[in-house]
Amino acid sequence: MNNEISEQAKRALADLPRRKALARLEQDGAQSTAAVQRRVRALAHERNIPPADFAKLMHKRILIQHVMAFCKKHEVNYDWLLCGDLAGLQRMTREPKVQAGRPDEKWVNFLRVAIDTIPPRQRRAAIAVVMKTAEES
Repeated sequence: MNNEISEQAKRALADLPRRKALARLEQDGAQSTAAVQRRVRALAHERNIPPADFAKLMHKRILIQHVMAFCKKHEVNYDWLLCGDLAGLQRMTREPKVQAGRPDEKWVNFLRVAIDTIPPRQRRAAIAVVMKTAEES
């Protein structure tokens, strides 16, 4: 018998705290229809989402297709909306900020080509100007 554990077992062990947290949320009733609808109403109030966008989520029985469409349209984390998972809420609030700070690949390639066309002696000054402009914006 060897002492190594499989990758699947490692993933299962690493996922154990998350599964326990979700089980606690389920036991507390965070996955109930009423709880999901409270989160939808709170989010709609915060983001000024028109009632027509979330009306299908206010029925007694919520269809997953409507949840998926709402989450995709309004960039909502499924785990938070359906389970009340606060880690999902945290990811939902951080992801747009991270992506907003990332440069557009098209512009990065454009700048690379533009810098390659500048004579080597003037490149350092051109890069300094670009960096100064980026810091100011």
